[in-house]
Amino acid sequence: MRIKEDKIVAIGPELTSYKTEEVFDLQGRYIIPSLVDLHVCPRDCLLTHNSLIFLAEAAKKGGVGSIALLPNSTPRIDSEVSVEFVSHLCSTLPLNIYPIAYGMTEDGRLSDLSILHKKGCKAIFIESSIDGNLMRRICEYSLLLNIPIFCRCEDENLRRNGVMNDGYLSAKLGLPGIPTLSEVKEVAKIAEVGVFMENPFLFLSMSSERSLTIVGRAKKENQGLKTECSIHHLALTEELCNHYNTAAKILPPLKSEMTRLKLLKALKNGHIDVLTSLHSASSITKKDLAFEEAAFGVESLQDYFSLLYTTLVCTKMFNLSEVLRYASYNPSSILKLNKGEIAVGKDADLIVVDTELSRKIDNPLSPYHGKTLQGDVIMNILGGKCVYCKEGEC
Repeated sequence: MRIKEDKIVAIGPELTSYKTEEVFDLQGRYIIPSLVDLHVCPRDCLLTHNSLIFLAEAAKKGGVGSIALLPNSTPRIDSEVSVEFVSHLCSTLPLNIYPIAYGMTEDGRLSDLSILHKKGCKAIFIESSIDGNLMRRICEYSLLLNIPIFCRCEDENLRRNGVMNDGYLSAKLGLPGIPTLSEVKEVAKIAEVGVFMENPFLFLSMSSERSLTIVGRAKKENQGLKTECSIHHLALTEELCNHYNTAAKILPPLKSEMTRLKLLKALKNGHIDVLTSLHSASSITKKDLAFEEAAFGVESLQDYFSLLYTTLVCTKMFNLSEVLRYASYNPSSILKLNKGEIAVGKDADLIVVDTELSRKIDNPLSPYHGKTLQGDVIMNILGGKCVYCKEGEC
């Protein structure tokens, strides 16, 4: 493969190097497209210089080259100033950060979506519970600007003070539960909106087989409807919440083993379009508390490739190419990026991985603490430039 400036310009066994070119011999390793993660929030949901630096450092180790930065942070990404702030920082970081515009301002008004789009926002974010007329106007802007709507489906009144999946375990632990109905009923509503308005929608963080079934039926009338599921809901179960383990306090909550297996089957059958890390790290001061008081969130961006490989490839449920379709190609297509596959003319956002390497997670804030993951990122190449090289491996 030959890379010139920031593009792949040639691929083939007959290529020979020029004297002026830098050559990497990657024999015995895989070179694959960088991962594209459509569900990332900054640490403690604080949009600061340091929090974005932390994201970039974690992403390059986890094989991620591009992220969609969700706007439900402080400050919210709902104004020209906040988008310009993110864009300014992006120019200095080894990570492509695409801000997502909040569809409404904090005081309930429609955001200036045209300006936000011109400033670089690739999609519009909404909560399923917003005012119906405001949702209609956002849908009209989505069609006008030709960008998708990212929707988080949850009935906050049903969730109330719930902190984990509603069921036997939550009752046993004496913790208030979050019923699956709080997601499913809102998914049904937004699916109907998507069919009627003919908008492209990405349903964020699907954690129920029923939700996927509803969207699957609606896809027959609107193929622009897409679903996203986190790797954690395919790898973990609510049993991790035992002993009040706050590292497993994730939103949407981890579900039962039966639900996990159903989600894996749905992925196999093509009912899930996008996989994400659901990265929303919380500082130890917000996690090291009683379970009910601890913050929701999971720190996983730095382990993303290894989680995908261990959960889906090592179990022989999927091959690496299939996983990359969900974690790189499909996300790139949704945001209309020139990434996600190795082909002439595509952006040279690539990672080199060694699937023979394994490592043990030593992070008390991670639900994978103490677990051994297979496969690791050796190099991360962004725009044709190496931004990360694992010590002792390159």
